[in-house]
Amino acid sequence: MRLAVFGDIHGNLPAFEAALNDIRGQSPDALLCLGDVAAMGAWPRECIQLLASLDCPVVLGNADEDMLEPRPFEVRGFPDEREIYDLDEWGRAQLTEVEIGLLKGYKPTVELSGLLAFHGSPEQCRESIGAATSDERLAELRATFGTHAVWVGGHTHAPLLRTLNGWRLLNPGSVGLTFEKRGGRYVNTSRAEYLILDGDDVQFRRAGYDVKAVQAGILERRMPYAEWWAGAWVAG
Repeated sequence: MRLAVFGDIHGNLPAFEAALNDIRGQSPDALLCLGDVAAMGAWPRECIQLLASLDCPVVLGNADEDMLEPRPFEVRGFPDEREIYDLDEWGRAQLTEVEIGLLKGYKPTVELSGLLAFHGSPEQCRESIGAATSDERLAELRATFGTHAVWVGGHTHAPLLRTLNGWRLLNPGSVGLTFEKRGGRYVNTSRAEYLILDGDDVQFRRAGYDVKAVQAGILERRMPYAEWWAGAWVAG
């Protein structure tokens, strides 16, 4: 089965549309979404609705969970955490009962033939697993959640292919919120990331999109800290 795997859309409709256009050119047999669909972007409703139209399995991400069960703000020592919290609250306020109902249909994990999909980890959508995760922690998780040949998760926004004792851990990166450090600050770049999994073959792909469309959407929809948030987006 030729499978297109994507996630961490984060309400970025231009990025989502660009990724889907590129995915169609790859002629996959099936699609799989790893969650975090709406939060932080100017198009939360539209992204949830577009994803629903694809009729594919969707994993529940931590940002999706927060839209269903809002958490009070708390200081954790992360950069821009007050601003990000308010962006999430704005996005949640845009949703209707229709979108809330769709979010409730997302699953903690999804199992396909030989594959286990999740957002952060199969145990907790907020846990980050990746290149630095210890073999011991991965062994603990596999003892609980099964020894599928392929595990695929999101959350870190960092593409990953890690091979361990005959199985693989994958991350497609992020569709709508890729970021990198430039000039001493983090910026969001205009590339939508996903992967194609076809048997043993893994293809990491990127689709470019118009960063000005994202900036315009942020400003026109009067998101919190709109000037600051729009300024965090760069081409490339």
